[in-house]
Amino acid sequence: MSYARLQYYLSKGTFLTCKVTNSCFPKILFRSKHQEKKLILKMNEAFVRYDEGTDNFDVTFRYVNAEYNVNKQFNFNRKSDSTVSNFLSRVDANVSKVLSAKKKKKKRKSKGEVLEDDLPVAECKSALLSHGLPIEGDAPCRSVFTPNADVSLVLLGSVYSVKYNAPWVSNIALPKCILASFPTYPSKFETYHTSQVKSAFTWYRNNKSKPNANDWQEVAQGFVYTPKVEEIGCLLKLQCVPKKADQIGPTVEVTSPSTIEAGPGYCPFETRHLFTRTKLSGNCFRIVSYNILADLYTDSSYSREELFPYCPPYALDIDYRKYLILKELIGYNSDIICLQEVDSKIFQHDLLPTLSTLDYNGVFNRKGGTVSEGLSTFFNIHRFQKLNFESAVLSQNVDLPGFDQTWKSITNEKFKERFLCRSTAVQATTLLSLDNLSEILVVGNTHLYFHPDADHIRLLQGYYALHYVRNVANEVQKKFPDHNVSIVLCGDFNSVPECGIYQLMCKKQVPEDCKDWNSNPEEAVHSVSLSHDMSFASACSTPEYTNFTKGFADCLDYIYYQTDRLQVEQVIPMPSTEELTEYTALPSVVFPSDHISICADLKWNITR
Repeated sequence: MSYARLQYYLSKGTFLTCKVTNSCFPKILFRSKHQEKKLILKMNEAFVRYDEGTDNFDVTFRYVNAEYNVNKQFNFNRKSDSTVSNFLSRVDANVSKVLSAKKKKKKRKSKGEVLEDDLPVAECKSALLSHGLPIEGDAPCRSVFTPNADVSLVLLGSVYSVKYNAPWVSNIALPKCILASFPTYPSKFETYHTSQVKSAFTWYRNNKSKPNANDWQEVAQGFVYTPKVEEIGCLLKLQCVPKKADQIGPTVEVTSPSTIEAGPGYCPFETRHLFTRTKLSGNCFRIVSYNILADLYTDSSYSREELFPYCPPYALDIDYRKYLILKELIGYNSDIICLQEVDSKIFQHDLLPTLSTLDYNGVFNRKGGTVSEGLSTFFNIHRFQKLNFESAVLSQNVDLPGFDQTWKSITNEKFKERFLCRSTAVQATTLLSLDNLSEILVVGNTHLYFHPDADHIRLLQGYYALHYVRNVANEVQKKFPDHNVSIVLCGDFNSVPECGIYQLMCKKQVPEDCKDWNSNPEEAVHSVSLSHDMSFASACSTPEYTNFTKGFADCLDYIYYQTDRLQVEQVIPMPSTEELTEYTALPSVVFPSDHISICADLKWNITR
């Protein structure tokens, strides 16, 4: 193509936007069963992305021609070794085909009048420029689309600069259920080369008195928005500008598939929030432990008909419960949050994206085997710096120092077999206090085996968890000899205060004749005692209930802390029995789990 011909193209005013995308993108971008997503591409910009896995370029661009009413997004999939001329010929053919169809339609509408075209369809030619000069047609695409390359794409007169690996939203959706007074956020947010924290999010609502009018009012900024009661009946629209460092990608917007609905009203945890309105600082920190009831254990006919028949099915649905869970957690203004029964998808798509916008970072590990739920710990990044994180499945490492000798002393093989078949896990997150740089906190989090006849299993699991976090703390102390290293061990221990774990933690020993050892006669453990030399207490003492179902109600959850390093400043009051029984038991329309969160404010005993 001659340079004169190129100048001719530049003299025309047709619009183009282009993107080379990942081959896994859907052929119709931003379309789903429930919602329409609108991609808003700026003029004179092109976006390029190469997929190393497939060695392909997926090319997407939007061609606009107002005269012929053309506004179409084109998609091409080409190998990276495809030549520039081969790629451009496909662009020309597809654009020409659409233009021809539009011109014929316009000609028919003009009642046979001859249309004069400044540029015949046959002359529809595109070009790629490097530093303003045409690129040779036999050059492979991989040599053209590279980072920092000064490349432009020209089609029918307009020049568009190419942005390589710019931020891009590949999928975004709003939830089907949006409740007034409860946080909402994208149910899907899938991106390339994008920082969620740096990206800009703007929320709009429509005028419910004119539902068909394109009348949107801005209501908030940020990834999370809490609709107001007066907005019930309105639709929401979310606009996102993806960003990373100093790069900005094309804006995308999505409208909610349904209007804002009325929520359940006032929830008992909102009364507890009255005690946590203020964030802590200095020597104090707030910690929460909460079994949030995994979707795995509610999404079945057995759970709906046998375990929780008193709870309406919609209130068992995780897409309802997760909004209550988030509102509850956010209202505690905690510095550390330890969660059990966390579905991996809930961690990835709900907890981490939303809490990260509120200055939390989080860790997660699954239980052993094929179980899809596990443990998660979050911490406020302005109060703590993560030094280390590790986790273990108890049955996979019975050689743990401090535990191994006790394990070897047990002779009942049936007990050992049952212990080794459990998927129970423990995690330890090591945090440096940013307010007190001499203080390091090892946060243990666990969820012990649930079976009613397994007190003996749980007792040994608790002993394992204690040694696990202690070993972590000992290693941290060696690495940071000038720091104070303290331990908190949180979780659902599935053990009431009368059982051996509470005695082990708070009284430092469990004798051979502890009744827990004989909770299953065939698996009874004989001539084994447990002990340690650390001083622990339960921060929330022993509430009457931390688990409350129709078939069982008692205290199972604890935040154990070292009494020689820490002290309790405040315990957040628990819900009343009247609140727990208002809808028979838990979970309910106002309690998202069968457990009740426990929350306490702790303070370091500063010694140096």
